Amino acid sequence: MSVLSRRGPRRKPRSPQKSDEKRSYKAAPDRRRQILDCALAAFAEKGYHAASIADVCGRAGIGRATLYQYFQDKRDLLAALAEDIAARVVEACENRPPLDVPPGFKPTEEQAVRFIEGRIVTVLSVVLENADTARLVLRAGRGADGVVDEMLRRVDRAVLERFEAELTLAKDAGVIRPVDVAFVARFFLGGVEKTVLSYLEENRPWDVRRIAKEAALLEVLGIFARPNSHEAPGATEP
Repeated sequence: MSVLSRRGPRRKPRSPQKSDEKRSYKAAPDRRRQILDCALAAFAEKGYHAASIADVCGRAGIGRATLYQYFQDKRDLLAALAEDIAARVVEACENRPPLDVPPGFKPTEEQAVRFIEGRIVTVLSVVLENADTARLVLRAGRGADGVVDEMLRRVDRAVLERFEAELTLAKDAGVIRPVDVAFVARFFLGGVEKTVLSYLEENRPWDVRRIAKEAALLEVLGIFARPNSHEAPGATEP
C-alpha cells in the first residue's frame, strides 16, 4: 500500500472567514468617515489615552490594515477629528453673505448689533453642533503635540481674515470710527474664543444666541451705561 493511500479524506477548500463576510464594502470617503465616527465613540467611552486602535477597529468591523490605509496612528485620528471641526467652521465663514454697505448708509445701533450677532451665531452654531467632538479634542489634544493649537490656528486665520475685511469695509464707509483693524479683530475674537473654550472644557450648558448677543452688544456699545441703550436679556455673566 502506498503512502498516498493511507491519507485521510481530502479536505475541502477553506471558506472565507465569517468576519470577512460581515464586512461590507464602503467607498473611501464613507469608510474614512466611519472610522472617525468609531474613533470618536471609542475615545468618548474609554478616554483618548486608554482607547486603542483595536477598540476603533472593533467598532468599525475592520482590520488594522484597513485603518492604516487612512490613518497612521491614534494621534492621526485625533488630528483628523480636530481638522473636521476646523473645516466646518471655515466653511461656515466662507458661506456667509458678504458685507454690503450702500453709499451713505449709516446703520442704527440696533441694526449693527443684530448684524454682528448673526455673524457670531453662524460660527458658534457649528461648534455647538460638534460640541462632543470639540470637547474631546480639547481635552485629549493638550498632550498630543499641538493638535489643539493647530486647529485653533486654522480657525483663527479663517475668522480673522473675514473679520478684518469687514471691519476695513465698515471703516472705509464711515460706519465705524477709524480703528486699528488688526487689534480690534483679535481683541473680540480672543474674547469669544476664550468664552467658548471655557464652556467646552467645563462642560457647561450654553446658549449660542445669548453669547452672540452679549458679544455684539459689547462690540457696538461697550460696557458703559447710556440712556436708551440696548440690554441683553438677563445680562449677567454668560
